[in-house]
Amino acid sequence: MSLKWGSRMRQAATALFTIALLSLLLVPAVAFGWETIDGVIAVVGNRVILSSELDFQIQLYGVQSGREITDKNEIESMRKDILDQMINDRLILIKALEDTTIVIKDEDVEDALNKRLDELRAQFASEATFEQQLAAEGFTLRELKNKLREEIRDQLYKDRLINKLLSRVSVTRPEVEDFFGRYQDSLPEVPRTIEVAHILLTPQTSAESADSVKALANSVLERIKNGESFEELATQYSQDPSAAQGGDIGTFSQGDLVPEYERAALALNPGEVSGVVKTKFGYHIIKMVGKADNNFHTKHILFLQNATASDSTRVMNLAESLIDSVKNGADWGEIVKNHSEDSETRANFGELGELALRDLPAAFREPMENLNVGEISKPFWAPDGLHVVKVLDKHAARQMSIERDYDLLKRYARQEKTSDVINSVVSEMKARVYIDRRDS
Repeated sequence: MSLKWGSRMRQAATALFTIALLSLLLVPAVAFGWETIDGVIAVVGNRVILSSELDFQIQLYGVQSGREITDKNEIESMRKDILDQMINDRLILIKALEDTTIVIKDEDVEDALNKRLDELRAQFASEATFEQQLAAEGFTLRELKNKLREEIRDQLYKDRLINKLLSRVSVTRPEVEDFFGRYQDSLPEVPRTIEVAHILLTPQTSAESADSVKALANSVLERIKNGESFEELATQYSQDPSAAQGGDIGTFSQGDLVPEYERAALALNPGEVSGVVKTKFGYHIIKMVGKADNNFHTKHILFLQNATASDSTRVMNLAESLIDSVKNGADWGEIVKNHSEDSETRANFGELGELALRDLPAAFREPMENLNVGEISKPFWAPDGLHVVKVLDKHAARQMSIERDYDLLKRYARQEKTSDVINSVVSEMKARVYIDRRDS
């Protein structure tokens, strides 16, 4: 199943994963024993803010804004502003925890945690690539989940409180008109947009390639059966980051790994080795280290089932033939229906909606921005496969107006009103919660 278009956009920025991952791991520290922690820059109630957290938020701002800040005065001003925001964030959390009507269940946390992990995985072409990046950052998947769990619980509390406050905020048309009158000259320009539809094709591994990988896996399995070391063969042959550890991927709970892997692993006794097991990642040989309750510890050797150059050439030839068919009169919708592998847009003629060109990575923007309405792009590669894009409409950048952008302006006006409500809550909390700033 293909990824959503938003996920495809994120994939193009995989180089920022380290920053994104670190930001997810910034769990507010509980202040039990905070006096002994070096680098405490603020205390808010029973919670602390570490200098390292503040430094990271400044670094993250630089990455997101795309500019390097070197002026000392600007850096100092930014430190104060960002610390203010972090303190306000802690105050909102404390307020949410005090609200007895807000209840966060463990299953809510787990659902949100799994969604967050899915969003992270979506930035990578495969689970193996994702886990390789985790290993490079010094984490296993289990460790990452443990680090994220409490941060997600806190975020759910804050979200519930904010939603509760939002439910009391409504905006009338006169308020929208007043907002537009006050901010008309400073409102952002509606950017240049493009409406597109696409066909997504992915290289399918040929039967010959798959058979070759499976044959290699079977030959390695025979060597294990003949007494060779599982760990040494894992180091030599496995294409998983765990190869350096003799294939050891650590301990997981049932439900953490793909079903095919778990079924084969849980059928083993400690010390036993499985046959060749196929999953969406390729072929595995699994060794059970130990299991207790719902947890199990395994090692594995992974043989990736990668598409070859000839597989990529084959799908490129198909894309070019589909373009020729459309140019010769074939129905675009039928081509999409019969060939596109994007299950989310296939039934809707491949339509991706209206996209702001400036927000698209160059790899997606450049093939389409110079096309006229009705024209079709040449095939181009993205992390999730090969795309062919048809331009449905284009819209020039323009100034906002009440007539054309009322819904957006209403949302802005509501955000302003909501901000006033949140600021009043922050002011209330500042009046009664202990705050100790140490940045001066």
